[in-house]
Order: sequence, then structure tokens, then C-alpha cells
Amino acid sequence: MIPPATEYTQAAQRRFELDWLRVLAFGLLIFYHIGMLYVERWGFHFKSQYLSSSLEYLMLLSTPWRMLLIWFISGYALGAVMQHCAGWLHYFQFGLRRTVILLLPLLVGLWLIVPPQLYAEMVQKDGLSLSYWQFYQAFINLQHPLFADYQSGVWPHVDVNHLWFLRSLWQFTLLALLLMPILHSRLLQQTCRWFCQLALPWQLLAWSALLLLIRTEASGDAVRELQGFVVFLLGLLVVRQPDFWQQLTQSRRWLGWLCLLNYGVLCCLYFLVYQPEQLPALLQPAIEPGLQLSFSVQAVAMLFWLLALAQRYLSKPHPKLVLANRLVFPVYLLHQSLIIMAALWLTPYGLGGITEAVLVLLFTLAGSALCLLLCWHLPWLAPLVGLRTSYQFSRNWRTAGLVCGLLLITPLAVKLLL
Repeated sequence: MIPPATEYTQAAQRRFELDWLRVLAFGLLIFYHIGMLYVERWGFHFKSQYLSSSLEYLMLLSTPWRMLLIWFISGYALGAVMQHCAGWLHYFQFGLRRTVILLLPLLVGLWLIVPPQLYAEMVQKDGLSLSYWQFYQAFINLQHPLFADYQSGVWPHVDVNHLWFLRSLWQFTLLALLLMPILHSRLLQQTCRWFCQLALPWQLLAWSALLLLIRTEASGDAVRELQGFVVFLLGLLVVRQPDFWQQLTQSRRWLGWLCLLNYGVLCCLYFLVYQPEQLPALLQPAIEPGLQLSFSVQAVAMLFWLLALAQRYLSKPHPKLVLANRLVFPVYLLHQSLIIMAALWLTPYGLGGITEAVLVLLFTLAGSALCLLLCWHLPWLAPLVGLRTSYQFSRNWRTAGLVCGLLLITPLAVKLLL
């Protein structure tokens, strides 16, 4: 699970705004993935019968930056924790615990939470008529011919789907731990301090150019992985850079105007991608590069603006913040499967797009709450979904749990590293 973000400076100041942003960013995923049921031109595991191309412009409000914000907070949290680790032994112990905390819920997700998404996809695309129980009996057989056209995944047809973030977070964490001597070196820290002292527009330009380079040179999933790692490192490196945070505070207004204006540009360019005849033939080749540039600028500008707003308005604690931070991880784990299961069940009733979407949301929230309530009162289940409860296990039980968790996740860890 992603630890709450904390800045460890001389004053040991807690950055509550990053805790708030973490909760809000993961909460946004629920609405975003519900929206994916209804957008016409974007692929998803299941689609509603009520599709809209206009909804895509609303989705563009968060598409450029939503995962980058989560990556930034994850990197910052790791960097804050690592300041209290000294030497390779501490890094190893932390990496071992983090491996179990991240990969045990991923293992549960691969075999229990994600399969309903594949079932719904096959029902819609292939006309699958099996019951879910019959489907699942076939699913646990890695050689079953039913999945001949669905061979991608960690194992054949056993894919991560929306849980790709957990896989990548674990991989990025291990890589960052290996790079810690370099990341904490005086030369790199001085370079970061110099860079963070540059005027924020230059920093924005540099990070936008890097994201644009990745978008133009990489392809497929490599784009989101590389961009995620870059922003993950950004979050890690600015833990001890007060100049970066001070510049955000001073730049809140112009960042907001930039995001608003560029969102308009982004929507116009997106429209022209599908309606190129609206421009003279001479300008049509510039549409796609312009869209990529606008998308990259929006990603960084929105990231910076949200951090600046959070510093201004969300920098104070709240009695429920700790609890909310504990709950977002299991909700993230469960939400997409609940969304797709609800949509599959509601589709035959033809309720209309708005009614259907509201019911999907209610089903997702109710299903998540039911699972959280069950795991909260059965603490031995909680680690399986990444939930930290207030129950205190004895030291022997914690050690036994760590050993059992390592044994369970070892095949998955080996598979992800190869």
C-alpha cells in the first residue's frame, strides 16, 4: 500500500495536502472508470449501450494528469520514508515488507478480483453463455482453449487490468531502492536544488518536453510506464527541495489560467483529430503533434497547479483523514470490477444512460463498503486487500504473516521480474 505522504524536514512537517490529494485522486478513479463505460472511442473491457463522444471532452479534464498525480505522491512518500533508512540492510528490510504489502493484494486481485472483468468482456465481445462459476472453473486452467484469444497477462489470460499500477509501483520501488546511493548523493541533490531554483515556467517547460519526448518515441504501455517513472522520481527528489514548494505557492494563479486555456486548446485539437477537414490541408499534419504537445503541457501544468492549490487549501489535518488514507487502497483494488459487474447486470434492463450510471456508482460504493466492513472486522483478511486496520497482531503473528506472504507472492515476484 502507498504510505501516507510525509515531508521530513528539520521541522518534521507533515504534508497533509498530499494525503488529501491521494484520497481525492483515487476517488476520482471511480468516476473516471464509470465514464469509460460510456465514452464512444476509447477502449474498455466492457461498454454500455449508451455511448457518447461528447463525454470524451469531459474526461479530458483529468486524463492527462490523474495517474501522474498518483505517481508523484507515491514517489514523494517513498522519498520521505527513505530519509529514515540508513544503509543497505534498512533498504532490504523495507523492500521486503513493501513487496508483501504490494504483491499480496495484487495476487488476490489477479485470481479473484480481476476475472469478472474478463468474464464481462467475453460475454459482450464473444457472446459467452457460461455462468460465472463455469467460467471461473475454466479460468483457473491456464491451458484452457476458451481463452485462446486472451493470452496476454502475467500468466496466460491472467492479466492485471487496472491493477497495473501495483505492478509498476513495486517495480519502481525496487529500482529506486537500488538507485538510492545515487539519488541521495550530494551531486544529484545539488543539481536538483539548482533546478528547483529555476523559475517555475522553465521547470514546467523541461518536464513537459520530457513527457512529450516519451509520448513521441515510446509506444503502447511503455508510454504510461516511462512517464509514471519520471514523475515518480520527481516526487522522490523534491522531498528535500523547499524551493520547489515555495515556487508552487507563488505560481498558483498563472498556473490556473494556463490550465484553463490549454484545456480549451486540447479540446479543439482533439476535435480536429476526428474532423481534420475543418482545417486547410496545409495545417492538417500539425494536428497530431499539436495534440501531443498540448497533452504533455496540460499533464505537468495540472500536476503543479493541484499541488499549489492543495498547499493553499488542504494543508491541515482532519480527524477522518487517516481513516480515509487506509480505505482508498482496497477501494482502488475493488472498484473497477464492481463497476463492470454492475454494468453487465444492468445492461439488459435498458434503464437509460444517466439512471444506469447512477446505479453503477451506488453498486460500486455499496460493494466497496461491504468488503471494507468485512475485512475491518476480520483483520486476518485485511492484508489480502491492502487494508490497515487498528487491530494489533502480536509480533509472532506479524512475523508468520510476513513469511507466509513471501511464500505466496514469490512466484508472482519472479514472474514480474523476468
